[in-house]
Amino acid sequence: MAEPGSDVVDEIFARCYRGLSKLSFSHWNIAEAAVVFDKYEKRLGLNARSLPLNLLREVKTLARLRRLILVDVSPKVLRQAVRLVLKHHIYMADALQLMPAAKVGSNVIVTGDKYLARIAGLENFKVVFVG
Repeated sequence: MAEPGSDVVDEIFARCYRGLSKLSFSHWNIAEAAVVFDKYEKRLGLNARSLPLNLLREVKTLARLRRLILVDVSPKVLRQAVRLVLKHHIYMADALQLMPAAKVGSNVIVTGDKYLARIAGLENFKVVFVG
């Protein structure tokens, strides 16, 4: 069973492999993905152990192809995330989901979280919802 939104995510990764797009995210985003995989493992029949490993393999390949920008969660990024927390009354985890795109000057956020999608819209991001 394919997880919801996997067709959209597959297309995003395919565009990166073809050199048409780049991804940006942080190690924090990878950790959050593992949490989501674990949360939905039983509900959707996913293999929560293999999915993060597959994601890491994709990340490594895209980084080698220079189609991925891995953003450090630096003190500056944390300060910017705190501003979002205080502005929107959101969790730090949600604020940190937005920071890699903001850091590289992207205006697109891909998320399966309706609340985060709404906040991203308020921050003038174009939202690609995968849920």
